[in-house]
Amino acid sequence: MRKPSKSFFIRTFRINGLLIFISLILLLIRVPLKMIESFLHNETSSLLKEYSEFMSKLLGGISNTLDGVIVLSVSTLLLLVVPELVTRIINDSLANWFSSIWVSLRLKKFLIRQADHEGEGVFKIQQHNKSIRKSVIDIRNKKITYLVELPNDMQAQKLILEAKEILREEISSRFSEYTFSNFERYKHSLRIEGTKVR
Repeated sequence: MRKPSKSFFIRTFRINGLLIFISLILLLIRVPLKMIESFLHNETSSLLKEYSEFMSKLLGGISNTLDGVIVLSVSTLLLLVVPELVTRIINDSLANWFSSIWVSLRLKKFLIRQADHEGEGVFKIQQHNKSIRKSVIDIRNKKITYLVELPNDMQAQKLILEAKEILREEISSRFSEYTFSNFERYKHSLRIEGTKVR
């Protein structure tokens, strides 16, 4: 069976999340560095002047590098997000784009296994949760697609396969105006599609 193609939103969802995370972490590092750099610039003690100038130059170089990486991350993010936003505005709606992000995060929270209640192995739970974190739902006016990558571990796969019907009901209840197919497996992924009926 030929594997269906992934939408641009599905293909870039995790990359966008990673770029946002990297940018925020770098900003959190950048702010205190700038404060320390300013403090060293204002150092008036003659004994510490040489040290302050050296550290100020060093921190300035680090800050400039961080600025470059932040600009690169944000630019890449914009290159990935802007085409999707334009496509949504023209062919769909921005509300569906926001809904896709929000519901993807909610479904991940719904499916993540927090505790080992039945003696399940830690590795199996970790592999299960790793796959669930990669799952994404793409909501469109006429169609909804939910995709989850299956882990390589057989036991972890079993956890996801056993939750198929619960997940289908959860998605169906959120989008009652769509009719959903059964989950279909394509190699290492599970996919369910909904078509708008009203």
